Amino acid sequence: MPLISPSRFDGPLVERDAEVARLEQVVSLLRSGRGAILEIVGDPGLGKTSLLAVLAGMVAGSGARLARGHAIRGDAVRADAVPGQILRSAWEEHPDLARLGGTGALDPQSARALATTWADGAGGAVLLDDVQWCDPRSVEIAVRLVRNPVPGPFLLALSHRPRQTNPALLDALDDGVRIGTVTRIVVPPLTPDAMCELVGRWSGAPAAYGAAEQDETHDRRLGDAAGGSPRNLRILLAAGWDPVLWPFRAGGDPGGLVREAAALTSELDLLSADAGAVLRAAAILGDPFRPEDVTEVCDLPADRVLAALGELSQADLVRQRGHSEFAFRDPVLGHVVHEHASLSEQSVGHRRALDLLAGRQTAAAVLARHAEHLLGTDSGTAAPILARAAAEVVARDPAAAAHWSGLALDYIPHGGHARAEVEILRARALIAVGRLDEARTLVHEVLGHVSELPWQIALRAYGAAADVERLLCRYSEAEAIAATALSLLPAREEGGSLPIEAVMMVYEYALVQSLRGDHIQAREVIRNAVDTSARPVHPTEIAIRCLEVCQDAYVGDVAVALRGMQQCAAAVDALADPQAGQSPEMFVTLGTGELYLERFDDAARHLQRGLKVAGGGAQLHVVLHGLLGLAAVELFTGRLETATQWAVQAEKLATAIGSQEGAGLAKAIRASATIWTRGQRDLPEILALAESAIADVESDHSWWALSALGLASQVQLLGGDPEGALRTMLERADGQDVAAAQPALEPSLKGVMALAALRCGDLPAARRWTEEAEAAAARLSLTGQTASAIRARAALHLADGHPDLAVDLFERAADRFDRAGAPIQRAWTQAMGAAAADAAQGHDAALVWLDAASAAADALGALWVREDTARARAELQTLQTGRTDTKQPPRSDADALLGMLSEREREIAELAAAGLRSREIAQRLFLSPRTVEAHLGRVYRRLGVSSRGELPRIIGNGGGEAAD
Repeated sequence: MPLISPSRFDGPLVERDAEVARLEQVVSLLRSGRGAILEIVGDPGLGKTSLLAVLAGMVAGSGARLARGHAIRGDAVRADAVPGQILRSAWEEHPDLARLGGTGALDPQSARALATTWADGAGGAVLLDDVQWCDPRSVEIAVRLVRNPVPGPFLLALSHRPRQTNPALLDALDDGVRIGTVTRIVVPPLTPDAMCELVGRWSGAPAAYGAAEQDETHDRRLGDAAGGSPRNLRILLAAGWDPVLWPFRAGGDPGGLVREAAALTSELDLLSADAGAVLRAAAILGDPFRPEDVTEVCDLPADRVLAALGELSQADLVRQRGHSEFAFRDPVLGHVVHEHASLSEQSVGHRRALDLLAGRQTAAAVLARHAEHLLGTDSGTAAPILARAAAEVVARDPAAAAHWSGLALDYIPHGGHARAEVEILRARALIAVGRLDEARTLVHEVLGHVSELPWQIALRAYGAAADVERLLCRYSEAEAIAATALSLLPAREEGGSLPIEAVMMVYEYALVQSLRGDHIQAREVIRNAVDTSARPVHPTEIAIRCLEVCQDAYVGDVAVALRGMQQCAAAVDALADPQAGQSPEMFVTLGTGELYLERFDDAARHLQRGLKVAGGGAQLHVVLHGLLGLAAVELFTGRLETATQWAVQAEKLATAIGSQEGAGLAKAIRASATIWTRGQRDLPEILALAESAIADVESDHSWWALSALGLASQVQLLGGDPEGALRTMLERADGQDVAAAQPALEPSLKGVMALAALRCGDLPAARRWTEEAEAAAARLSLTGQTASAIRARAALHLADGHPDLAVDLFERAADRFDRAGAPIQRAWTQAMGAAAADAAQGHDAALVWLDAASAAADALGALWVREDTARARAELQTLQTGRTDTKQPPRSDADALLGMLSEREREIAELAAAGLRSREIAQRLFLSPRTVEAHLGRVYRRLGVSSRGELPRIIGNGGGEAAD
């Protein structure tokens, strides 16, 4: 964390516009000759003093007299305190103060007289801060002034902490608020967005990780740790706040914390000896704490501890929770108190706390915060505790596991099984938080002496090594490591099952194969090596079954996948989060399989739970997969804005952890969503995004790459580049047929290829790919995939001049898309089918199709469909007007001429006569502009005309000439 400069705390207040507006109202009253009483109330550190400073500036600018006073903790009990001290200090320059004498005490009557004089002329204001610490006479004066306001332009502003303020003054202020003589401003904690703004202003540099998404996550977690308090935020910044250390430590610079918290430590120094000792013992124990535990740590009798807690509660340093527990006013205060204790007091206290909690069989994760403070003095006790704590939390808090295991390794001798296990544990934790290079270095150190390790530990080391290579997208290395490990597996006895370490290795190998796109090989590895029914409730066994089912779905073995999916969903749903956290990828593979099987609601449910189980964003590779899966689900189900949001998060995370393929797939999803929502206006930008996605993945043949290419191809088709769409499907994956390589999606992908071929004028290719789409759809029997094949056939019929056949198929496709839960595809199909409806059923029927598509587009926010339907509506209207309004030659002459044309030529001629340009005709009929021009050339020759301007005279559509 960079050092912070006090000058960075200057600048306008953040998120206090409403409060500042109230201050302006009060000063406006003062300018108009009227008085007011203002109360500013809130917990410590929220900015009450800053608001008083703003008010002081306003008063000074108004021309009124300004007096400011600040009570100091202890004024109420100091023997040498002058009664009414806060007002005496405020009125040091009051001309009438001298007659009271240099040390004369104020009483309510004389104070009121001074206030009246202060208000003469342009008015006067008295601003009093930290009123909760006033001496009794000052409280008495304040109560009198609140209950009997000074007439005229006199402003009294009181800032205080209500938990510590004198009850008599609180009562007077409450009465004033009720009757309207007191204006109360309650200062709330800042929102997370405001805290992030302050972090950016005050830190002056990215806080952590070096990636925008993780910077934002870091800043929000920092703001949350500060509890919305600007003062706490400054303290944590000075401490070098680290999310890995929090909440056990505030940061890596305790000296900076103490320096920035000087105002707090000055309060602590005024406590009684017992209260200070109890408070420091509580800080060592951590929130929440019990009085009997404090007694053990600070070695004071119970009655003195309770008396001290009473003093601390009155000072609002601790607050009672329930009947038997206490907690600090806020966590930052607890850290300030801890660092304010001497090193010897910390060491003795943590030793006592560790002994106390260990005797209760407390979890190692709870003991770890105490064990850390024994490193260097009793490392033999502390290091094993830290290693156990890391093992306990690695699934739910891998950052803490990485920290604790790293500390433990500093005190564990090199060599031996124990150190290897902790090194593997730390590597797993580092993988989970995205520190892949560190993890790779560490686990390869273990592999350097793997021959000395038992096969169980060796398998775990190989598994971690394969995992990190896979996440670095080094699939060849990952496969080689996994294959080496598999050769170490003991032979499975007949009817027996593999040890769980072996199952985990098989799982890792199968994951590598799946991501490389070789799902068939992955299925074979699982089926040959693992009995997936052997341990049906163990998280790793459930995870490997989920992977197997995902592979079944991907390769198109739908019936088998559906049966397995139901069993896996039941098993996953029955797992508690801590159990599921041992293999969080199960949610990704299960959700992905459900996505392929068009079980979109179940897929979203499991993927969202996976994000939660992955530690709120800590296990970054699992989070990335989950974000991509959710983005895909939202895209297919037409929730386009949400899909874009998930994709943006995924792209940022993928970039942060160095996953180029993940970033490419995220871009492809984002391009797919935004082309629907933003339409023609942003087409160049969207096509550039799709091309960027292709560039990220085209050098790989993985599942990520194939998925991204399929999505990018549809974007290119919608964007008017059918040739580019076909190149993407057939050439960009090193000549691999992207559609054929993804059996679960082959009908929809081949359907895209068929539509692209139609727009390029390549009818033979369109027929071939349509037939392949239909064959794949028949094999899968999935509603949405079948709809894609039907739509391709409908478009082919329309291109062949059979609108009567096409319209029925377009309707069937739209219905199936609707039943599949793919509304955006349904709307596109309806817009596409309007031309067939017009030709086969008439103009009114076509308008019904377009109305349905428009309504769906509005509901989905699909501007592209809205634009497409508007364009089609205009074209149909032009055709209809031409048919009804144009004077036509005798039908015998027209029929003779038109009889010379084929059905396709006549269709193109009619559209040209209506005024459509060649490109518009091509888009309308799924042809290329070059094909349209070729047809028009033949039309001109057969009709004996020289240009399209003469077509209306013969065909009867009075559209006039349209330049091309």
